[in-house]
Amino acid sequence: MVNPQKPTSRWANEAQGGVPNQFYRNAPWRHLRKRQLEKQPLCEHCLQKKILTVATVGDHIKPIRFGGEPLDENNVMSLCKSCHARKSAKERHQ
Repeated sequence: MVNPQKPTSRWANEAQGGVPNQFYRNAPWRHLRKRQLEKQPLCEHCLQKKILTVATVGDHIKPIRFGGEPLDENNVMSLCKSCHARKSAKERHQ
């Protein structure tokens, strides 16, 4: 059974004020993410707490839905999975 509350479209994030899920599959974003993780392979939030954690996520510092530039290298930071989840959860409630 399909849950009517759960977005099923690949464009679902767009309807919620975000960017289309497809954006994160395009080549320019994948290259920017790769360059960011090569430049800073450690989680930037963990580093602030003097913890060394390998980063696996390229994350927008200023979310696109709040006016952040999607492909600006100065708007991307390296995060570990758990820091990214915490940051994203906080942003969803703004």
